[in-house]
Amino acid sequence: MEQQKTSLSYTAPYMETPDWSRVPEAHLVPTPSNKGLTMQVKAQCCHSKDKLFIRMEATEYPYRAELSGLLDMVCEDSCLEFFFAPNANEDRYFNFEWNPIKTLYLGFGTGRSLHVRQIVENAEMIFDPKPFFFEGGWGIEYEIPLSFLQLYCPGYAFTGEAACNFYKCGELAPIDHGLYWSPITGPVCDFHRRCDFAPLYFAE
Repeated sequence: MEQQKTSLSYTAPYMETPDWSRVPEAHLVPTPSNKGLTMQVKAQCCHSKDKLFIRMEATEYPYRAELSGLLDMVCEDSCLEFFFAPNANEDRYFNFEWNPIKTLYLGFGTGRSLHVRQIVENAEMIFDPKPFFFEGGWGIEYEIPLSFLQLYCPGYAFTGEAACNFYKCGELAPIDHGLYWSPITGPVCDFHRRCDFAPLYFAE
């Protein structure tokens, strides 16, 4: 797998319970077609021995939150996304996409054309999504159990290096927009470019 050369990286601290005031922030920037967008988006990540904790928030109002169906395309709503490759030397990755009413699109695969939607029973119980709202925006916190990742990556542990990207979009939101953390280098702005993920390190 060819990986882009980037100075970006993120180190997820070890915490049995997240203290978000002590977790580093990853700040997203608009894609080239959204130059001039003033939306502020940040993402945070930490881990325990058996869970990966994610927190993202955006200054977005009004936002779109209309989709609640099991097969809905959540990216059409206001959406916060975490794309996660558990193993830095593999192409396979998950994409977790949430809207403000905690509707989830979860995919797994090796790119847009080889990406398969995952229908997870009891997803709310497994990932424990907690949307939150503030003046001028919204966000979401959730967790990814190690036991869930091990269904796809047997023997996996939160150690060493993984890879990820954070995104914000809203294809049918009041303002169509797109932001990313690690820049997309291809001729088309495609969030599913695994080669554009940046390193994610697990602190011990």
